[in-house]
Amino acid sequence: MARVMKTRQAAPVRLRQIALGAAALVALTQAHAQAQAQAQPDSTAVAAENVVVVKGFRESLNNALNIKKNSDGIIDVIKAEDISKFPDANLAESMQRVPGVSVAQGDGGEGKQITVRGLNAGFTRVRINGIESTTATGASDINGSTNRGRAFDFSVFSAELFNSLAVRKTSEASVEEGSLGATVDLRTARPFDFKGRTASIGAEGLYNTVSEKAQPRLTGLYSNRWDTPIGKVGALVSLAYAKRSAIEEGYEAVDIVAASVNGGFCSPIGAATQYPLNNAVKGIDARNCGFGVPRSGDLGAYNDVIGRRDDFGGTVASPLAGSGSFHPRIPRYRRSQTEYERAGITSTLQWRPDRATEFNLDLMGGRYSNERYDNYIQAISFGRDMVENGKGQTSIVEARFDDKGSWTYGKFNGVDVRSEALVDVYSTLFKQAVLSGRRDITDRLAVDTMFGISDSRLKNPRRTTVQIDAPNVNGFSWQDAKNGLPTLNFGMDVSNPNNFSFGPQDADGTVHGNFVGRTLVTSNRLKTSAVNVSYQLNDNFTVRSGLSVRRNSWFNYEAPSGGIPTKGLPAGTSLASLTRQIPGFGSSPSSWAAVDMDKFLAVYNVECHCADIPLSEYVLANQVKRQVDESIDALYLSGDFKLNAWGIPLRGNVGVRGADTKTTAMQLIRDPAGQLVPRVVEHSYRDWLPALNVTATLPKDLLVRFSAGKTLSRAEYVDLSPSASINVTNQSVSIGNPTLDPIRANTFDLQAEWYYAKNAMISAGFFHKDIKTFIQRTNELASYAETGLSNAYLTSTGCSITGGTPACQIQPGTQVSVSQMVNTEGGPLDGFEFNWQTPFSFLPGAWSNFGALANYTHVKSRITYITRVDNPRTPANEQLTQEANFIGLSPDAYNLTVYYEDKQFSARVSATHRSSFIRDVLRNANGSDHSFAVPSTRVGLSMSYNVSPQLRVSFEAQNLTNEPLRYGKDTERDDTLLFGQSGRTYVLGASYKF
Repeated sequence: MARVMKTRQAAPVRLRQIALGAAALVALTQAHAQAQAQAQPDSTAVAAENVVVVKGFRESLNNALNIKKNSDGIIDVIKAEDISKFPDANLAESMQRVPGVSVAQGDGGEGKQITVRGLNAGFTRVRINGIESTTATGASDINGSTNRGRAFDFSVFSAELFNSLAVRKTSEASVEEGSLGATVDLRTARPFDFKGRTASIGAEGLYNTVSEKAQPRLTGLYSNRWDTPIGKVGALVSLAYAKRSAIEEGYEAVDIVAASVNGGFCSPIGAATQYPLNNAVKGIDARNCGFGVPRSGDLGAYNDVIGRRDDFGGTVASPLAGSGSFHPRIPRYRRSQTEYERAGITSTLQWRPDRATEFNLDLMGGRYSNERYDNYIQAISFGRDMVENGKGQTSIVEARFDDKGSWTYGKFNGVDVRSEALVDVYSTLFKQAVLSGRRDITDRLAVDTMFGISDSRLKNPRRTTVQIDAPNVNGFSWQDAKNGLPTLNFGMDVSNPNNFSFGPQDADGTVHGNFVGRTLVTSNRLKTSAVNVSYQLNDNFTVRSGLSVRRNSWFNYEAPSGGIPTKGLPAGTSLASLTRQIPGFGSSPSSWAAVDMDKFLAVYNVECHCADIPLSEYVLANQVKRQVDESIDALYLSGDFKLNAWGIPLRGNVGVRGADTKTTAMQLIRDPAGQLVPRVVEHSYRDWLPALNVTATLPKDLLVRFSAGKTLSRAEYVDLSPSASINVTNQSVSIGNPTLDPIRANTFDLQAEWYYAKNAMISAGFFHKDIKTFIQRTNELASYAETGLSNAYLTSTGCSITGGTPACQIQPGTQVSVSQMVNTEGGPLDGFEFNWQTPFSFLPGAWSNFGALANYTHVKSRITYITRVDNPRTPANEQLTQEANFIGLSPDAYNLTVYYEDKQFSARVSATHRSSFIRDVLRNANGSDHSFAVPSTRVGLSMSYNVSPQLRVSFEAQNLTNEPLRYGKDTERDDTLLFGQSGRTYVLGASYKF
């Protein structure tokens, strides 16, 4: 761990590294320019007389800029630099150059999802070759767990499969609704994109400084077109394959909880109140907190901890002792190794019978397979209650707090140490087919049609966890480093497997290990049919209209297994024969014993899901099976216009889109007899969505754009599922809400773009989203009868709701706590964007080959999160709220790229920054306001050299500063929730064009 687990570098150091990278780029390119000048002494004179068209990164920027300039709305485009050569290997990371786009990192540090103008991935729609698509992958719990929603996981695809992407930030009547953030259009290459026969192959090797492995990335493309008796015909196929081993290692707290949670710590001798109370079965008395677990804590340290109280924002009248002392729930070190393979193929057939007609068949397939191995060494007792002899048997020896109340150091006796191994095996299979056609019936009348199917299926057949325990260890300590890696000392030799145990729970409650299993399938199938007609009334006005029919189906199935084992290991089997070492983690510990999953399953196969291994069978009574079917029928009418107003040329479009949405949601729930039966709920709503986009062309290539529209973002599928569960003891009900309406908003954009020189632009703009409705979880008091659930659930145990005995604990009129997702009021989102793109063509000599890109976005929002709703049955208003930004919104984000490019050599260095963002609004529940991610800046370098017109060699360096990922909890205390690093990645490659 010493090789990567270093304290996070301060901002000035990171800025110096960025500056040094830029300086190195200048020096390198200057050296190349001088060598080129010596080899070609007359090149400067020739260049002065002729316009040289530069291909590569610069040309891709120029093409994208022309598309932006000629568009009616606010759109940003990224074009491929060359055949099968996108600016970055990962699509999400390529989009970081777009103003307002930030990337959310997945396991291993690779870009996975995007946020646009502060709105997370669930608010952004992605279309591939014209139809909406969704992809989902798995993930570790701390990184968001498995994607069960509408968000698009870009890690499924290699960027080399695509020819262009566009981020559309404003709405148009002709563009399908459903996005509050942006609509991202991805397009694969087509044969008519090229002049004739084209072929290329590419090979790259990736090396990561943490995994210390070199692995391949391969690409290939073949395209051709022919003139035939039936017209022009083209065919293209492209392939991409990548294999990668990524390791992320660091620290997790899992959660931050109060000392009072789980009953509290073992009270020392002399404490005013004894805890836990005497229990002969567990060996608890005045001097011991369990068998062999003396009350060894320090009285002063214990009193300091329990003397701190927190009323949780005024929600608790009598705070518990210790409720103001917050500690990691399960402090642990983690090494996560991800082994993935990514393969993709695209194929396109094009037919142009005549100049007025064209047909396209776009086919695409992708497979993303991953095996993730997570290993943890952790102190589990801080997250256990006394049923499993947890925190109540842990004594506080030392405790230190900072001036903000954060528990920065603690030393303890009686700590249960656990080594945990997890293997997560999953694959995402994506298939898509799109048939489209266009016919210019006359010079003024045109018709285009499209039919497509997109299918994504995530299969997670195996998610296996095995844990081995070392109970009641003395001398464990932690120390929070805030901006670095917290220090853990486990008080034992964790590298010795004989110090751990696996087997049944003792009679006194002591636990000796655990195992957990899960299987999961999630699928998304989207069908789209559309027909559009356009008629040019005159040179200044074109009428457009269209119909679309979309059928979306989402399905999710999960089944759990596992528990505390009731059967031990086979006789004569020791953990020493079933474990391996996790090495190189640092000085404390330098390594630890971890379960070798293959060896363990060979003798104790928890994945057999059979009676031979008790608790390994899937608990089908606890399965989750749910499905949401969406039927969306839409039509639109719009007009494109060109006119002059007060001598100012105006162009744009105006129109309205109508959409009827019908949902049918199903989930299996238990009936009163305990049988799983489907609960089906239907819901529908209609929206009329006007949109206006106007561009004014002012003198000196100054464009001013204004856009206004009404848009929506539909509820997540999980929230629409009609789940239902009742807790009689707590008198609470948790239900899904299949009648959720979408989040609706009115949006406004004003942007000025000045194209002040050839291939150069500077722009600034403001945007406002008046979000009318929002979706969030609330807990409110309501009578059981108001939930709509059957009374049979109340009487399933034989109790009475009609006056008989015994009476049911919950009656139809009983007020219960109802937890569900509901539509609430929204709030404003306002922002500012700045974008600058310029080649340094005004500089002399080789300096004119330099250029720069820079953008900055500032966003602020205000959403009222409901902490507690008002009880309508009382005169007082008990509602508690908290105002905060959108989850996932970074108030500030910027990207800076400096590049150099001539006919042979190209190089660029980029820095991408996003400020801190909220991961969860906790509403001061249990003493914390938010969990959040700290600011991050990632630096990358890319270079290529054209050895010949056909052969190019390249080098890339990613995450040059080894930027860590850190999550915190509570903005005042800033307790470390996660700290991890994934290292630097270097890529060396070559491509050849035929």
